[in-house]
Amino acid sequence: RAGTPRMIKRTSSTGDSLNQVNTGRGLGGDDAPGSFDAETPEHKRAQRTRSTASPFAWTRAMLTTTASSGAGRDARYLAIVICGLLLGAVFAARLVFASALARGSASSYVDASADAMCGDAPRHVVIVDAGSTGCRAHTFEIVPGAAKPRFQLRAIGKKVKGHTPLASLAGVGDDAVANAIVPMLEQALAKVPADERSATPLYLWATAGVRVLSDEEQSSLWASVARVVSRRTRFRLGLDGGGLRVENERSHFRTIDGEEEGFFAWLAANQLSGRDMTSVGAPDAEAVPQTVGALDVGGGSAQIVALPASKILSPDERGRPPADLLELKRRVYVRSYLGYGANHVEKRMWAAAAAAAKARGESETSIPCAFLGRTEAVDGVTLTGTGDFDACEREVRAEVRALQTRDGSPMRAPADVVGVGRFLAMSLPYHLTHFLHVALPDGLRGFPRPTLSSIKAGARRACATKWEDALAGWDGVDANTATDRLPGRCFDGALVTALLEGGDGEDGEGGVGFGFSQNADEI
Repeated sequence: RAGTPRMIKRTSSTGDSLNQVNTGRGLGGDDAPGSFDAETPEHKRAQRTRSTASPFAWTRAMLTTTASSGAGRDARYLAIVICGLLLGAVFAARLVFASALARGSASSYVDASADAMCGDAPRHVVIVDAGSTGCRAHTFEIVPGAAKPRFQLRAIGKKVKGHTPLASLAGVGDDAVANAIVPMLEQALAKVPADERSATPLYLWATAGVRVLSDEEQSSLWASVARVVSRRTRFRLGLDGGGLRVENERSHFRTIDGEEEGFFAWLAANQLSGRDMTSVGAPDAEAVPQTVGALDVGGGSAQIVALPASKILSPDERGRPPADLLELKRRVYVRSYLGYGANHVEKRMWAAAAAAAKARGESETSIPCAFLGRTEAVDGVTLTGTGDFDACEREVRAEVRALQTRDGSPMRAPADVVGVGRFLAMSLPYHLTHFLHVALPDGLRGFPRPTLSSIKAGARRACATKWEDALAGWDGVDANTATDRLPGRCFDGALVTALLEGGDGEDGEGGVGFGFSQNADEI
């Protein structure tokens, strides 16, 4: 149960340069707008029910089998990398990973064919983050270690971008799926030495963009992906006879739920901060340290994850630490809010503005959440930005409040969660604040740890800029803000502050977000 993936800094826009769907705003990242509606509470429950192939189930199965085999503490470790889904790293990206380690022989494993990494770890692995707005393939070398951490993942080159959201491939057929993902996969595999490519496993996991699809759509999509990869690439997969097993499709190819996504982000945030949480439960593991929290706002969802100090030890009289990653996950506070990402919120707000204009018999209307003078056509209505950040924030806050009412899921986190001491914010919060820091003449006060008050002040100044001036002065100044991504930065400022703020909103209405203070600098 040891593994120390290294975090890789993203160097391009959050969602990379991707196809635009149903909006006039360019994509380009996990924080870019897309085409998928928010998930209903019933859909969320169905997603949790069908997400049965959690990596932690592997941990539990391996520990149970090992105990019964009599291998005990004296047996050697077999390093099993169960997943490594890169959701990027802080300061531009987030890495989603998990790793498991069991004692015993290879024969201890039940149904080892279900996962290509159920034996000794290979030299390389390719991990694909299938996000809301596109896919990113990362190639890693697995570097053994003589002691904890027993192995590391070393990135080989830069990520390879796929410009098509995986969810948009549902129902299109194998050829279309192959055209969308095989070139990306071949480029990622080409980084591996030729004689080792057939031994290199692939893990392609999807997040919020695919979670909004129905069960039937997801099953069909993953079956198509599995067929394409097994027949048109050289990756090593868990096989049974001539074809892929159902268990394998949920291991190498699967949709992770929001809690998994948040928990992986939390593991990554702590890894970046020098806290190896994947060693929890190992005989030589150190005591569980005071941890950092993780905040993630992407294109389709938002997460907050933290381990309050009161949960580090069990509440019973023995005060024991978590025995393994599965127990640790149960103690961590994880909340994921599907439909609260930039894609979904902006799409709904723009569509609502267009619908209201149509109801009034108008073909054009103004919106506060766009740069001054920028126009965009939505459903036959021309939307013109006024660059009014305060009005934009009020509208975004109302939208977030409406989502919470609809879902029955208040976002406010408990005081002991918000108060863990330090949080690392990933994806949109970083990309927005970095953009403001490099675009504004005097930078963003406090960056890279700006307060929410500072973010609001910077976003207010940016939003009021005439669109032609913003395009002329800011296009290309930030590696995470491509040309087709620039128009959304006004809206992004309002969304980030609305999702993070607490009860001290500047307009006296109080915040609707996770509960952070306007002037706190713990993020």
